[in-house]
Amino acid sequence: MEKSLPPISVIVATYHRDESLTNTVRDLLSQDYSDYEILVVDQDPSHNIATQNRLHGWQEQGKIRWIKTPHPSLTHARNIGIKNARGEIMVFVDDDVHIPNSLFLAEHVDPFLASPSLGASAGRILEPGQKPLQVRRRVGWMGYSGSREPGFGSDFSTTAYSVRGCNMAFRRTALISIGGFDERYTHSAFREDTDVSWRIKRAGYGIWFNHKASLYHLSAAQGGTRDESIPVDIDLMLNDARFALFNLKGIHRGLWLLRLYASRVIKAGCQQGRFLERHQGFWQGYMKAKHEHANTPPSRFLS
Repeated sequence: MEKSLPPISVIVATYHRDESLTNTVRDLLSQDYSDYEILVVDQDPSHNIATQNRLHGWQEQGKIRWIKTPHPSLTHARNIGIKNARGEIMVFVDDDVHIPNSLFLAEHVDPFLASPSLGASAGRILEPGQKPLQVRRRVGWMGYSGSREPGFGSDFSTTAYSVRGCNMAFRRTALISIGGFDERYTHSAFREDTDVSWRIKRAGYGIWFNHKASLYHLSAAQGGTRDESIPVDIDLMLNDARFALFNLKGIHRGLWLLRLYASRVIKAGCQQGRFLERHQGFWQGYMKAKHEHANTPPSRFLS
């Protein structure tokens, strides 16, 4: 007898996006899969009339579950989605993606059916017009200092070292066992996907890269995790330092922070004539992350 397919929950955290959000949901509604739900976790106080009416209509028709949250935070929105989800497999996509393949969800499920020890799977991510990478890469590999060799656009499936936030899937039990996403990652939440990957692996689960579960990331110019309250480069350094302090030890942590300082302070700072500003931003971010590491131990955000 053919084994029944597990229910899927697709979670879309959205902020300050209208057309790209509705286009993303349309693609998800066109999926050829027998048992799935779409949760739109909306951090926007309002949308334009067309988007508002479209989301309301889909919810009234039972096509989506539209969940409003007043406090913008990508990691918090993801955790809200997890708490409300019913699926055994949870798929996360950004609110500005194009999914032309109607078997996208079915492809995401296959590796979990094949391997009971699999905790997470990274789908292929391409930019519009980009062809799949032909070279062999260690997908999601961070090295010992954070110099990425991501390979998330590759044309083959393989064991992965991490996932990327705009196209990733998890076994529900694995994600809940590690407490969900770490809400200490703020603003852009840079490295939140790397962080959850490391904790999944520490919990004994495997990670797979599945090139068949493919989408296009449109990188919409407006909205998303952009936060004008903090300069982008300072935000990236803060969250990168958080990852190093929350997850690494000894020389590994030191090499990670050294790479961060060399690339984002010395190299970029000198090129842009902003060395002092970036130097100060690095140390402020480092000290903030150090304080958080010492005084706010990891919480189980799903408990």
